[in-house]
Amino acid sequence: MPFAETGGARLHYRSSGAGEPLLLITGLGGDLGFWRTATALLEDEYNVIAFDNRGAGGTSCHEGAFSMAELADDAAALLDHLKVDRAHVLGWSMGGNIAQEFALRHPRRVMTLTLASTYMRRPSRSSYAIARIIEAGRALGAEAVAPLMNALCMSEEHFRRRESGRNGNGRQAYDVEGMERQLQALDDYDANGRASSIGAPCLVIHGEDDIMVPVRFGEELADAIPRAEMLRVPGAGHILRPEHYLDGLRSFLRQGRA
Repeated sequence: MPFAETGGARLHYRSSGAGEPLLLITGLGGDLGFWRTATALLEDEYNVIAFDNRGAGGTSCHEGAFSMAELADDAAALLDHLKVDRAHVLGWSMGGNIAQEFALRHPRRVMTLTLASTYMRRPSRSSYAIARIIEAGRALGAEAVAPLMNALCMSEEHFRRRESGRNGNGRQAYDVEGMERQLQALDDYDANGRASSIGAPCLVIHGEDDIMVPVRFGEELADAIPRAEMLRVPGAGHILRPEHYLDGLRSFLRQGRA
């Protein structure tokens, strides 16, 4: 797959489909494979662009800490590389923080903003849990991370299907060091008092059974952004199945063309 040099990072990305550009930004520890199903469902209508953030997948960057602002500027640099002036932007979990910061730093480049399973300030309990999961990964090996992350991110429905042999095991591989650097950027981020400056049309999507980020965090986010509407997904956990929100997302993106 191709790479884009941003000045501070070498971004691993994928671009497919035709139509208006739709930039997908994944969450903590995730790579562009997270969007495989969503891409397949959306690339008939959109030019779907996904990439690995610093600290994950095939993207490389300098050693040491990086900020949410740098992650947002990486997204802008990728659009520059692809000669895309404006795009629909969808961020999930930590990717929702990157998307918010992108909208604040590069407002004219956002056609619409979709924020899924996210927040203005990460829940303290989740930060605590993830930090302990990273410690477990350092002590026991990276393979210890995925089951613990899945327990927080996947829905009850997922585990019922798994018990009956009708479901996979979720994501298996994480870069523990990269996760730790991303968690630091996440812990340092707070959009409270600033989210109200986001002017783009916004759709907030949140699973009603999310235990990693309880739905009230999504409600607070939707209340803070002036042009936001909210889509609640019954029975969904932190990781949302695209088919559960696809119709609402398509309708919102099409409205954003007006």
